Amino acid sequence: MKSLICRTHLVVALLSLLLTPVITDINSVLGQDPATTWDKPQEVKRQVKLRRRPRNKRPPVQRSPLLTVQYRVLIRRADGTQGEASIATVFHFKDKLRLGVTANQNGFLYVIRQKEGQDGQVMFPDSRINNGENYVSRNQEFILPPVNCTSNPDDCWYEVNNDPEKEFFIFVFSRDQITDLPNTPGSSEAVKDALAQGILKREVIESYLKSARLQDYKFRDRPANAKSPPSRYAAWVTNINRADNEEIIIRVPLNKRRETNQQ
Repeated sequence: MKSLICRTHLVVALLSLLLTPVITDINSVLGQDPATTWDKPQEVKRQVKLRRRPRNKRPPVQRSPLLTVQYRVLIRRADGTQGEASIATVFHFKDKLRLGVTANQNGFLYVIRQKEGQDGQVMFPDSRINNGENYVSRNQEFILPPVNCTSNPDDCWYEVNNDPEKEFFIFVFSRDQITDLPNTPGSSEAVKDALAQGILKREVIESYLKSARLQDYKFRDRPANAKSPPSRYAAWVTNINRADNEEIIIRVPLNKRRETNQQ
């Protein structure tokens, strides 16, 4: 009997030793405040990539917050009520939407709206916003389309249609300018044409989406105590790869309910 008790105590002790590192690790993770992601400097290795133009000299390593983008949806419903909605909301025919987009540091922002399999509509840069520049400052929220974009405020929304095609918002945020995406007009005639027409070719969109490493991205709701612009339903995406923290490239679906007998 004593032998059985001793063996039992030995097993418990061994299990305790095995579990201690796990429990310690979990506690250390839970002790981290995700809100600090927005502005806490990290050591990141800079990478040289094709079709990139740095605004300043690129150091091999720099201390900088991990790239993070906050995005949210503003809605005006068919009954005229307005508010904020989650990007995961199922939207209805004739709902009117705006996007609010904020970056956690200076960099180059691109926002595209695309129907599946088609060319994309450039939402940002926009000649009516930020002097037409897509180089943005940290903590500055951009509303797309801009409020009072025309003499008729009703035109300053994206209206949810009843088309069967899937629709997406594509967010690209980069430390360096991406030369074959629409920027302030530069040397590329193709880029100039795209910026003038507000169109980005499907092939260009697909090439960048394929290059994105989704395993490098962390998606979460905005922490309540974060230093980004306040919002009830905002979402964050963070590039958590310190060895390649050059950009964020994501495609977010617009969830819409197709309705019958609508005109």
